Amino acid sequence: METITKIEDDLKNLLSDAREALSNAQNYLSKDGKKYELHDWITIAEYCKRFNIPNTQTVSNWIKRGVIPEENMVVIEECNNIRLIKAIPYN
Repeated sequence: METITKIEDDLKNLLSDAREALSNAQNYLSKDGKKYELHDWITIAEYCKRFNIPNTQTVSNWIKRGVIPEENMVVIEECNNIRLIKAIPYN
């Protein structure tokens, strides 16, 4: 019985720690002193889902052609050079 009580206490502590970590979770990335809110800055794949773009190559071409301005794009080197773009519609 004592072992079960110890396991229950350990699980309660673990659950409490997990809840605290989730409540303190950041919703942004910091790069060069600037914060990028994750609901405003999204991956190319997420952009395609959100704005019904058929494939990621379309958005990549927009980036290359300058349709998406440079100030609306950021490369996060620490995350395998992932590109985030500002979540606004581009034409």
